[in-house]
Amino acid sequence: MTNHPAPRALSRAHQVTLMAIMIAAIIVLQRFLSIRTPIIQINFMFLPIMLTGMLMGWKSATFVATIADLIGALLFPSGSFFFGYTLTAALTGFAAGICLYRPNGIKLDRNFMLRLVICILIITGALNGGLNTIWILLTTSNASNIIIPVRIAKQLIMAPVMFIAMTAVVKLFSERLRHLTQPALAEAVTDDD
Repeated sequence: MTNHPAPRALSRAHQVTLMAIMIAAIIVLQRFLSIRTPIIQINFMFLPIMLTGMLMGWKSATFVATIADLIGALLFPSGSFFFGYTLTAALTGFAAGICLYRPNGIKLDRNFMLRLVICILIITGALNGGLNTIWILLTTSNASNIIIPVRIAKQLIMAPVMFIAMTAVVKLFSERLRHLTQPALAEAVTDDD
């Protein structure tokens, strides 16, 4: 059994670069590669938010999700700005960081799967299904008999999509992700093999 060195902290430049990439990815996935109707929006912006939470923790994920929402709303508006959606984005980053971050790295095991399910339930149930539905009802005409069933159906579809997508990303790219955020640990593991 070999002792692996403790993960070293990312340099400030490395952190800023990684967060900028994630912010850009969120904006592209939300503003350009999404399906929009007045009632629902289907996109994959959850991937960079959850990856940031998994790789860098809740502070970075909250920051990235909030800044991406603000920049996207200012540069590529799709209606009038409403701060409630920014709050939901920030809470999504917070939930991803709290549920998915582990300082000792990424490992696709039963513990990760349980934390991923909890994270997805918080995001799809409380945040997207709850808060965002409230924001939609506040900013549009109150057609709750149409909006609420459609939003429930969307979250029921998105929950397994999120689980499958995140599980696939972790399974396919866990070593690369580990090397991205913990170069000293990843190099030690590679040297021992």
